[in-house]
Amino acid sequence: MIILSEINWKKLLLLTIVFIMIVIILRFFIFTLTPFFFGLIIATIIDKPVELISKKIPRSLAVLIMVVLVLSVVLLLTSFIITNSVYELIYLSRYLPQYREQIMDYVDEALLKQQELFARMPDVISNVLQRNLDALYRRGEDVLSNIIEKTVNITFNIPGLIILLLFTIISAFFLSKDKEKIVGYLKKKTRFSDNKQSNIVNDIFSYIRVQLLIMSNTTVLTAMVFYFLNYPYAILLALLSGVLDLIPVVGPGAVLWPMIIYNVIFNPKNAVIIFILYLIIIGARPTLESRILGRNIGVSPIILLLGVYLGLITFGFQGVILAPISIIIFKSILNTGIDF
Repeated sequence: MIILSEINWKKLLLLTIVFIMIVIILRFFIFTLTPFFFGLIIATIIDKPVELISKKIPRSLAVLIMVVLVLSVVLLLTSFIITNSVYELIYLSRYLPQYREQIMDYVDEALLKQQELFARMPDVISNVLQRNLDALYRRGEDVLSNIIEKTVNITFNIPGLIILLLFTIISAFFLSKDKEKIVGYLKKKTRFSDNKQSNIVNDIFSYIRVQLLIMSNTTVLTAMVFYFLNYPYAILLALLSGVLDLIPVVGPGAVLWPMIIYNVIFNPKNAVIIFILYLIIIGARPTLESRILGRNIGVSPIILLLGVYLGLITFGFQGVILAPISIIIFKSILNTGIDF
């Protein structure tokens, strides 16, 4: 039992301020200085290859080669994903009224079959379901329209994309090229010992790296399986599965389990294939985490889930990205043993 008189309120307040500052700084860095955030991610990804290549050629040239290579791959994948996503979104919006009618037919059929159970108030239940489905349909139409509009606007905002790409390339190049100078400067300006500083930096970038790999793994595997099964909206469903994999406890199961249950009834073979896909995805996460992180950072999944939820209701989708990284940074700082 927690005794209030034993709580160090001053320390608790200080820790709260530290966490809030982490969130504010991260939000500004990720969503305002976006090119530099992307540049930092690219510099982190290419760090080991650059170290290896720079033994034979100048570091500047090694960095330039790796930045161009990574960006070329990313741009090709991004153009493929955006093109297919826009096509699938337009296709989905076109057939949404038809899907609504099908759902309403299923509901009406179910109500007719269960008429004896609902003999006293079938009209009430039918009206409630009708209103809820209409509201859900309108909400779905609005969401799809907004997504299509934003995706098209981003895709055809050529000047903005060029500026983003240019600053990403420049920041990635100099962050990787001058890595030793930057690290040396930070060591002089921080209170942490080399070992503590190294642990914090390693925890942060290892977490980002492993989440990107897990999300990519989930997205690619799901897209491949859904294409193999000739499912419509394969890219959209794969992207949704990948994004949901960032959310603790929820994960890609939010997409895959409904499809498994549906196919158990209508296509058992596909249900087995999707279930195997689900097992591979959830099995890959601990394997990748143990290989890349090498150790457990020590954050409970329920804490991450709570953080994601609070981030979601506070900052919207930005909170899904901000919350886990902020918690990891905060936990890493606490693990250093600094006395606040």
